[in-house]
Amino acid sequence: MRGLATELSDRGHGAAVGVVDLGGWVAPAMELIYEQGTAAFRGQWPRIEAMLELAPLRPGRGDWPHPSLALPGEATRPARHDPWRRSAAEPSPAAESAVAAGVLHDNPAGRLAALEAAGVALQLISPGPSLDACRALPANLAAGVFAAYNRYVVEYCREDPQRLGAVLQLHGSEPGFSAQEVAELRGEASVRAVSLCLAVRIAPDDRQFDPLWQALQDADLPVLHRPSFCARVWSPGRLLSYLHGAGVLERFPGLRVGLAAGESEHSASDLAGCISRTVGGDGELGSRLFAVASSAQFADGCEDADGMLWASDFPLRGSLDSELERVRGILGTGARSALVASPRRFLGAGAEPPE
Repeated sequence: MRGLATELSDRGHGAAVGVVDLGGWVAPAMELIYEQGTAAFRGQWPRIEAMLELAPLRPGRGDWPHPSLALPGEATRPARHDPWRRSAAEPSPAAESAVAAGVLHDNPAGRLAALEAAGVALQLISPGPSLDACRALPANLAAGVFAAYNRYVVEYCREDPQRLGAVLQLHGSEPGFSAQEVAELRGEASVRAVSLCLAVRIAPDDRQFDPLWQALQDADLPVLHRPSFCARVWSPGRLLSYLHGAGVLERFPGLRVGLAAGESEHSASDLAGCISRTVGGDGELGSRLFAVASSAQFADGCEDADGMLWASDFPLRGSLDSELERVRGILGTGARSALVASPRRFLGAGAEPPE
């Protein structure tokens, strides 16, 4: 691999982990989610089916060449950075040539080819708007969708679990279910992190969450907080305030949290400032908190790349290699920290390796 893709050991699996991309996406058709559902989930399917719509095609963005069913997201004000909204526009020539058809659905081999060409050793994969829209469903029904999606994405990543990292989708209103999901899937080689759906009326500092935090600590899995997956009240600052103020981060010293800027109005500097204000001078605590941003957010100004992680928004933003080169140019000598060392700490792979 090119550039910074140095051979590193990942979480004891013996994988090659160099440049890490926190911002890979899939947009699986709900037909694929249904196939992975339990009998109980399929029994509830008519309730979901009535809400499904044909998703718009994203030609040149790794979509299928034919329409598929999706759960439509709620109307929201445009964010400063919204790759899904922009992807409905005509793709650039670079995107058209760089992204193989079906990458967003069932073509992991096409994704792996793009990672290899760009020199990216590991990409974490999260779902798009159709899964995020489940936050409007009753919690037990949404949990069934998340469980089916989790098995879909683990199957997708089996193409090469050392290069494709599954981010499990969990529900804050169902902490028992969420802890069980972690227990059942933690042994899958591809599982690298979790995202947590947070409703308006919920308190992640409540003791009922302790079994989930304990399960994540035991599994050595970090939390990737995505604002679009939560009620709007759960900004990165609000979540950190709850976790820090109630002592959750102190009670679970192995818990790590990444705050994603890619789907919100925050820049990398905004998130770094939020972390600094929350933890003050506590360096140990601050070392477990990370800002996850695309090259567009890094461009807003990053004097210090420590604790910052890169998210490409692949395959929705042009070619993967051009985005990687852009963030290298922005961060300069700090690129190794954001692309290799800090992701390694976030994923729990140990201290930064020697040069």
